[in-house]
Amino acid sequence: MKNLIAASALIAVAMVANLAHAADTAELQVKGVIKPAACKPTFSGGGVVDYGVIPASRLTAGAYTKLEKKDVTITVSCDAAAKIALVAADNRAASKVTGITESLRSGERYNYGLGTVAGKNVGGYAISMLPETTADAKPVTNLYQEGNGWGDKVTYVENDGNMFSFAAPGTKTPLAIKQLVARIGIETVLNKPENLPLTQEVPLDGSATIEIKYL
Repeated sequence: MKNLIAASALIAVAMVANLAHAADTAELQVKGVIKPAACKPTFSGGGVVDYGVIPASRLTAGAYTKLEKKDVTITVSCDAAAKIALVAADNRAASKVTGITESLRSGERYNYGLGTVAGKNVGGYAISMLPETTADAKPVTNLYQEGNGWGDKVTYVENDGNMFSFAAPGTKTPLAIKQLVARIGIETVLNKPENLPLTQEVPLDGSATIEIKYL
């Protein structure tokens, strides 16, 4: 019993000694976070390209119907200058009408779907980069991903994950940008009337996501 009491007393003394030692120290921590530039894209008109009411009588049997070309402005604002690229994805890819954008000299990589009504695909559209792009209020050249480098003969925007960036005129190296303003052309083609459920209203329901990639 005496040995047990003595052992308990030694343990208690050791605990007190440890507590006293712990109280003699204080921890200094250095914290923070290195945050990359953040960029936010916005579209003019809320990103809606509206063709309004299209009379069914405007469609011609056996032919696709090309609508007038429209455009929308995209502005990308960054909290610090950053090298960026844009990537487009088709949210209605399952409704694509194969070959419908060939009249625009635009292949399947550039063919975006217009949605489905009553099991029928409505049509397609193509997106193009127009040449009046500015970065920080200065003209820039539109670039597209070409293998491991960049090309500057930009026309239509692929829906397969290809990147588009921007360079100082006469160069092909992406430029660090704080504010980008670019115009995007929209060319829309409707399916043949015999392939559409024209006994009811047929809404156009195209949807694409533009994503920013940091280079």
